[in-house]
Amino acid sequence: MKKRIATIYNHQHCFTKTLSDYIHIGIQSENVESETYKAEFICENLQLLDKVDSIIFGTPTYFGNVSTSIKKLMDSTVHIWDNKKWNNKIAAGFTHSSALSGDKQSALMSIFIFAQQHGMIWTGIDLKSNEKPKNFDINLNRLGSWMGLMAESPNKDENLKTNVSDIKTAEYFGARIAKITKKF
Repeated sequence: MKKRIATIYNHQHCFTKTLSDYIHIGIQSENVESETYKAEFICENLQLLDKVDSIIFGTPTYFGNVSTSIKKLMDSTVHIWDNKKWNNKIAAGFTHSSALSGDKQSALMSIFIFAQQHGMIWTGIDLKSNEKPKNFDINLNRLGSWMGLMAESPNKDENLKTNVSDIKTAEYFGARIAKITKKF
């Protein structure tokens, strides 16, 4: 049976969607089924996550925490927690902020604790900071995060572009989660 991964992101008009698209590319490169969902949609359709093997949660970092829609999603899973429906599913998280630091670690920690309370198995990044893995022509994990994917949002100034390393790290992150998912 083919493995399935769901990526849940904050909302359509946000860099979180861009990161989830590249995570999706990485997952598919490993021949694993991948679906992406808006948090607002999946909150009302939690049953869609019953048959996935892994769940990746993505949010912008707002004031050192997850977005309102991701928090609402977390709060809507009490019945899933009661029945241990996500026990032993693979979990991972990603976030971004416009500031280089932006307290992104706090947002990832919030997702990590949520996943642990559900009995999920957490997956982080296995790259050193600024490591150049095989099959990549640039250094990845430029922000040095191991708990999950951290990225710097593109500045609203049109002259500043998205950092290619962050996009390629998202692709690598998706492939890593897919490889781990296939092992379970």
